[in-house]
Amino acid sequence: MAEERTDVAGLVERAFLMGLGVMEMTRDRVNNLSKELEERGKMSDSEAKKVADRISEMAAEQQESVRTTVDKESDKLLHATGVATKEDVEALREEIAELKALIAQRPVPETDEEYTP
Repeated sequence: MAEERTDVAGLVERAFLMGLGVMEMTRDRVNNLSKELEERGKMSDSEAKKVADRISEMAAEQQESVRTTVDKESDKLLHATGVATKEDVEALREEIAELKALIAQRPVPETDEEYTP
């Protein structure tokens, strides 16, 4: 199961990085285009800066959207493969602690005849 988890994590990581790479390429191309338009006199310096800033904002929004989507899809995939989440493990730890406390409260029988389940 650990091997599956590694493969899933690697797949998710590669998908995420690919999305970031595409967004970075797009932002670079838009920045280059706005610089070119500025140099040709088709766009003022302040307009070029506004365009570059807006593209940066859009890229950040897209990055967050990709991150959210990857997180959701990762959770679905992990759930479908039966991999325990941090929340699952924590719930089990709490349940174990409660059971230990209950066991500790029971008196220890001195003989097998005194034992009652």
